[in-house]
Amino acid sequence: MGCQGRGEVWRQNVGARRSSERRPMGVAFRLLVAAIAALFASWSAYRPLPSGGNCSGTAFTPGMQNMPEGSPKLYGYDHSHYTVRCRMALGLKNMPYRMIWVAEDDEETPMKLVGKKTTPIIEFPGEAAFAESSLIIARVDGDQAFGPPVLKPKTERPEVDAWIKKLSVPMRNLGRPRYIRSAMLPEFRSRSARERFVVTHPLPDPKTGESLSKADWGALPKEYRDQVYEHYWADSEAQLAALNEALPGVEGLIASDRHVSAQGLSWDDILFYSRLRGLTLIKGVELPPSLQGYLETMSDMTDVPLLTQMAM
Repeated sequence: MGCQGRGEVWRQNVGARRSSERRPMGVAFRLLVAAIAALFASWSAYRPLPSGGNCSGTAFTPGMQNMPEGSPKLYGYDHSHYTVRCRMALGLKNMPYRMIWVAEDDEETPMKLVGKKTTPIIEFPGEAAFAESSLIIARVDGDQAFGPPVLKPKTERPEVDAWIKKLSVPMRNLGRPRYIRSAMLPEFRSRSARERFVVTHPLPDPKTGESLSKADWGALPKEYRDQVYEHYWADSEAQLAALNEALPGVEGLIASDRHVSAQGLSWDDILFYSRLRGLTLIKGVELPPSLQGYLETMSDMTDVPLLTQMAM
């Protein structure tokens, strides 16, 4: 065999030995990398949230994964302060949930769930669905899987109640005509849903100021009900003036941006924020600084957005 032939054999033998030596190292290296990646992924997925776990027993990072299995379903209306109350409780406990918007004219969905047309309704996996916002909030706030309760009991705040009462008439007269004109509130996205709301939500007679019962209002001709709603839409300037005149009375009633009463976060906040969130749907409303700061902070704390972007 010549030098060239012997050199070729030598190269083949050495190459075979090097190849056999590299294979085990390559496999070991890949296994090591895979193990490190799996460990990191496991740590990322299961590190605990400040408020505890979730319905499926694993941590949930919003935006980084889909809604975990075992999350409750909340059925309701975006404009409803009763639905807002439940959303607040869920947000304060950092409890993942599926928000299912119900159309104003949808009777079938709540009937199947609880046997009557009502909202809000919550449905936990493996449990019967149930309604009534106070029961829903008690169930959510008491869920130890997400930490201890965060809401202190309601206190008596007659001065707050009196101030809200002054707002109630102009808020209603401004709010209801706006609900049915909003293309962004999911419960009003069909003519049928909007007309159903008008039938079941009276407004005062423009001349006498008399407010009818829901049954008496519903028995009136459609043309009359539509005219009353159109009147208050056209009368927005006068209604807004009355509202803005009453709003400064809130100064001195709010203890902190993070809680309305001095005792801390409580049922007072559930009632206060849910009732006043609707102000932000009204274009031209003049919110006093303390109220503006409170609404913005509570919106962030509860993950219940204000309606400012759809104001009209």
